[in-house]
Amino acid sequence: MIEMGSVLPVRDEVSTVWFEAVDRGELLIQLDPLTGNHQMYPRAHVVGVPDRAPDWVRASGRATLYSFTVVKRSVHPQFSTFVPFVIGIVELEEGPRLTSWVVDVPEDQLRCDLPLSVVFREIHPGLRLPCFTKA
Repeated sequence: MIEMGSVLPVRDEVSTVWFEAVDRGELLIQLDPLTGNHQMYPRAHVVGVPDRAPDWVRASGRATLYSFTVVKRSVHPQFSTFVPFVIGIVELEEGPRLTSWVVDVPEDQLRCDLPLSVVFREIHPGLRLPCFTKA
């Protein structure tokens, strides 16, 4: 049997700020203070500029569905009780894309470019993550 710990996101010195914000119901992304470009996932430096640290800023929470899949049979036993579920790539209003759960949207209403907004859900005991739902 595979332990759930093998698929949980890693909380480390760089991502702790992000996880703490999620626990408060805030979605943070990183911003290059020089160019104004946003980035996501949490990194210790600006993409392509290893000597410049990014700033943390609050994201609007608005996004569009870029791509998605409806999982009807999970190959990972820890997710078998969640099926069916939707995993999507969402494009934040600020530009970065991230992989997330899409929740509370009937399957027949799913489509690329669907306007979404962030909601926060506990997907595992003690693990709250940003998910997205129809705006």
